[in-house]
Amino acid sequence: MTSELSEQVLREASDWFARLDGGDATAEDHLRAADWLAARPENRKAYDYVSDTWRIAISAYETAPAQPRKVSRFLVRRGLVVGGGLALAAAIVAAVGIGLYSQQPWVAQYRTAVGEIRTVPLDDGTTLTLNGATAVNVKFSHGLREVEVTGGEVFISVGRDPARPFRVHAGGRTIEDIGTAFDVDMKGQDVDVSVGEGMVAISAPEAQETGKVVLSKGQAVTYAADRILTAPRMVAAQQVGTWRVGILSYDQMPLEWLVADLNRQFGDSIAVPDPDLAAMPVTLTLRLHDRDTTVGTLEKLLPVHAVPDVSGAVVLVRAKP
Repeated sequence: MTSELSEQVLREASDWFARLDGGDATAEDHLRAADWLAARPENRKAYDYVSDTWRIAISAYETAPAQPRKVSRFLVRRGLVVGGGLALAAAIVAAVGIGLYSQQPWVAQYRTAVGEIRTVPLDDGTTLTLNGATAVNVKFSHGLREVEVTGGEVFISVGRDPARPFRVHAGGRTIEDIGTAFDVDMKGQDVDVSVGEGMVAISAPEAQETGKVVLSKGQAVTYAADRILTAPRMVAAQQVGTWRVGILSYDQMPLEWLVADLNRQFGDSIAVPDPDLAAMPVTLTLRLHDRDTTVGTLEKLLPVHAVPDVSGAVVLVRAKP
């Protein structure tokens, strides 16, 4: 493995690993690291080698007898930065052997504005794509990868890392990845999860004994913190997350969900005050344009009429026969 990698790329990988694992890296550091990882296949191979070597050393250390742990973390960083090839492994093992390891996690926050779509590559190979008006927190530690969705919608393509489970917290429940790509959509107190690849397991809060559901590719479910709101339903797997390319797809979903999605792109400028109309199920595929063009398309496809509001917003009412 190391014979395929240059001394320089191993040094760079060691530097990035030490910086990201140190617990004090910023969100900007993680974005720069993701750019470095994506630049060349050799970079990812080198980083994986450093990471795997570190975990092997930690595993060996954790099963060894207890010993003093007073060595500065600077020394392990120094060993990582100057090490290369087998020397790198020796540096890590030596540092671990004298008792140094911190499990301090890193936490990063990512936000998007109305109408903004942002792709965030993480250093483990995971990619987060945030829809407009979305907020997520990311926390990685030695044994676990966690994402908290506090609002909006995010499509997650999870990087493979068997040693660290990947969990998403949203709406009072936990979604655990089982090797997959999936979409998490928060609409008020409700959360809709749809799976494009692999499987996810959605667990209830600890206080509840029941309510766990497992979704496979092409399935979706809607839940609240206290209950599952819908039975798992079939969805077109290839349509999961198509909002990333400006296409919205619905299959018997309430009109108010469609409007909520549009408002992520256009601000709170579209309203459906009639509760019966808001609950009307819609089945359609819609390509996003500017607000007025998109609303005009809705008028052609659905029994709705758009009425301008004095504030500049648009109110959808039931069209007259």
